[in-house]
Amino acid sequence: MTAAKQKYILLSDQETAKILKIRINKLYEICSFFDDNQDDEWDLIEGEHFEWVRKDVGKRKFYEAGAVAIAKYMYTIADQGFLAGLVNEVIEAFTHRRKRIRRHLLRRKVAIEFASLNNANITKELVFLARPKIIRILETNGKGLNASIRRIQDNDRLEGKQQLKPDEDYKVIDDLQHWSQRGIAKLAEDMTINHKKQRRLSRQAWTETAFEEIEDAIEKQREYLESAEIRIRKAIDKAKRLADNRCQVSLKKRTPSHPFDLHAHHLFDKASRPDLADVLENLLVMHSEIHQGFHQWHGGESCEPRDFIEYLLHAEGSIFESKKNAKNLDFIIHKLERVQSFFEDCYHMP
Repeated sequence: MTAAKQKYILLSDQETAKILKIRINKLYEICSFFDDNQDDEWDLIEGEHFEWVRKDVGKRKFYEAGAVAIAKYMYTIADQGFLAGLVNEVIEAFTHRRKRIRRHLLRRKVAIEFASLNNANITKELVFLARPKIIRILETNGKGLNASIRRIQDNDRLEGKQQLKPDEDYKVIDDLQHWSQRGIAKLAEDMTINHKKQRRLSRQAWTETAFEEIEDAIEKQREYLESAEIRIRKAIDKAKRLADNRCQVSLKKRTPSHPFDLHAHHLFDKASRPDLADVLENLLVMHSEIHQGFHQWHGGESCEPRDFIEYLLHAEGSIFESKKNAKNLDFIIHKLERVQSFFEDCYHMP
């Protein structure tokens, strides 16, 4: 599948059948009809109407164009009165799906740009984010942002709308403009109206989502971050319980006769990846000496799973001399490589 095509929505066969109000067996009967009759007007094209999930058994996912084509076929051959609104229902279903996707994408952007309480200037009611973050959230540029600000201030004089208010909608901190969730919503509303006038429908859809969702998205992210320490402590406690008082690196078990402190190491450190601070897969339980040894060896820089692998191989080789521990080293490396691969380019929303 091309990179461009990945931007379009794909529905499973179950979802497509539900939208079309038919059983999944009937859906595939229609697909077979389309495939078997090459000389008629009905055709389903791979990459345009559908993508294969498993070509060997004929399982597919469907694009909007494919669902619409099937709906039109059903309308042609069946009781047209009963199916009169089916094409519109298919289009409406995809419209709602796109809106849900935009909502989640916006919340993901907020989670990335407001990933730590230190990323914002926070008052009792408002969260102020720096201008570059606002530009990225609204998917605009400095010129577009400035144009929106001018329009809002001009509209105040022309239409009686409220101007942007200092310390409520925006404030300047260390010579850099910061915007609150209320100010961002006003900017997004103005951009939506302007894009509508210019018939820039994709941009209008995004800024409209920002206008509708930004205040709640920022407030939810604030609540999530403020509860971080409690969530992190619960995750660490759970990781230690699952380890059953055993160091997952050396396999030594803490007992009354051999007591030692167990630490939970964040493979992706908390400072650079706060979104993973309470994720169990990002925690490795170990003897306190191993944990302290790693941070002395690595220094004060941010760390990732690959860094801990390097430490084990170059600084803790004596731990893995036995056959049992050598096998455990292979297991740890495999686990950490999977964590590295899965999380390194992916921020996860709360």
